[in-house]
Amino acid sequence: MSAEKRPTMQLSQRVYGEIVYWGTVVAAILCMIGPYISMKNPEKNVMNPFYLFAAIFEGKDTATIWEEVAGGFPGGHFYLDKFFYGDGFTQFALALGCSVAAWALIPTAFLYLKEKNPTYTVLCLWVALLITLSMIGIVKA
Repeated sequence: MSAEKRPTMQLSQRVYGEIVYWGTVVAAILCMIGPYISMKNPEKNVMNPFYLFAAIFEGKDTATIWEEVAGGFPGGHFYLDKFFYGDGFTQFALALGCSVAAWALIPTAFLYLKEKNPTYTVLCLWVALLITLSMIGIVKA
């Protein structure tokens, strides 16, 4: 099939795809920086990485590891308070990667609005809101 006969995708779909693609690439790169920060500055972590790995290799259970290494589980959104810590930065990058669909849905919603498609506009904004509320810890599973 030649390029001339291929159907063209809607702009809203292309924009969504590009944002998800590049957002995922950026999040993956940021996830590689966090462990470097952790190993370079072990004291700037919620969990000391050296004790963490030792406890894991000793076969300790999760609750014991959290208690011994961090004084207890700080909650799933600890990265909001500990952003510049190695593990906090990594957790932020993971949350960013998991929420990249929300960031892509917002401009996509405006493009659907421009295309006069109110159903998809509302659905985009609704799903983006649910992802965002989950990411910051307001909606929990």
